[in-house]
Amino acid sequence: MKDTDKTIALHGGKTIEVIFALIEGQTEARREQIKVRQIPIRDYEAGFGRVNDEIDLVGFLCGRDKVWALTLTPESYESILTTGREVNRLGFFTYCQRRMEHAQKQDAALLDKLSHLPPEAMRAVMSFGKLSTLENTPPGFHPPRA
Repeated sequence: MKDTDKTIALHGGKTIEVIFALIEGQTEARREQIKVRQIPIRDYEAGFGRVNDEIDLVGFLCGRDKVWALTLTPESYESILTTGREVNRLGFFTYCQRRMEHAQKQDAALLDKLSHLPPEAMRAVMSFGKLSTLENTPPGFHPPRA
């Protein structure tokens, strides 16, 4: 384990400065020190449910909500995502990747079975809805590899 990984684990995340977007009447942006947390295992399931909503994920990485994340400047938003990937590369995002790979394997097996059905039966089955991977992950989402 690298020294930076040990420090992150010891502190439960990494503190960065974020800047909030100006609101009407403000002349100077508000700044705040915020911890981008190392997601505890007990929160992995709840976090995985947020990968479809990046703004919500940004709030979750900081122990805040989506409304809070909406008040950030774009630079701070991106900084939280970058730091969140760094802080959670050996934990939360690896878990997300395994979950997605498992769902993709299940979908591939299902598609293989469907491909052997008569066309009428396949249309009937497909009319029931999407496959698990397609409905649970955003287009182009790929968590960082460990």
